[in-house]
Amino acid sequence: MTTSFQAPTVATIGEFFTAGGLLMWPILGCSVVVAGLALERYLSLRRARVVPPVVADAVEQVVAGRAAVIAAGIAEAEAPAARVLAAGLRRSGFALADVEKAMEDKLAEEGARLRGNIRGIHLMATVAPLLGLLGTVIGIADAFAAVEQTGLGKAESNEALAAGIKVALYTTIFGLFVAIPATLVAAHLGARARRLAAAIAAVTGPAIEALAARPGAAATAATTGDREGSNAA
Repeated sequence: MTTSFQAPTVATIGEFFTAGGLLMWPILGCSVVVAGLALERYLSLRRARVVPPVVADAVEQVVAGRAAVIAAGIAEAEAPAARVLAAGLRRSGFALADVEKAMEDKLAEEGARLRGNIRGIHLMATVAPLLGLLGTVIGIADAFAAVEQTGLGKAESNEALAAGIKVALYTTIFGLFVAIPATLVAAHLGARARRLAAAIAAVTGPAIEALAARPGAAATAATTGDREGSNAA
C-alpha cells in the first residue's frame, strides 16, 4: 500500500507573498507603519523621559516655598511633567481653583500627546484586514471568472476554483497577521500612556496648593493696593 503526499502549494514566505497578489504590498506597508509608530512610542513613553527626576526635585522646591529658584529651568524643560508644572508656575499666586485647572488642562493636553501615534497604530490595525478582505473578494471574483470560461462541473474547473479561492485567502491571512499584533501593541502602549499620565499627576500634584494664594491673601493684597492708592491721592 502506498500513500502519496501532495506538495504544499506555497513553500516559502516569498511564494506566499507573491501568490497573494498586488494587495499584499499595501498590507506590508501597513505593517511597516505600525512598526515605525510603535518604535517611536516605545522610545517616547519612557518614565525617565516623561517624568524625569528633576521634576520631582522641582516640586520639592515649590513645596518648600522656593518656586522662583526653579521657575526658569522648568519653563525651558521639554519633559511632559515639566510642562505641566510650568503651567502651574505661570498661575503662581492665583486662587487654588485657577492653579488646579491650569495644571489639569495641561495634563490633558500632554496625555493626548502621549497617545498621539497610538491612534495611527489603531488605524493600521483596522485598514490591514480590510485590504486583505478586498484582496480575497477580488481573487474569488477572478476565480469564478476563470471557471465561467471553462465551464462549471468539470474536474479541471473545480480544481481551478479551489486553487483560486485558496490563493485569494492569502491576503486576508496576511492582513490578520498584521492587524492582530498591531491591536495588541496599541492596547499595550495606550495602557502605558495612561500610567504615565497618572504618574505626572501624582508627581506634580503636591505643587498645586503650594503655588496657590493662601486664603485671604487676595483680599489683603487688594486692601493694601487701595491704601497705597489713597495715600498717593
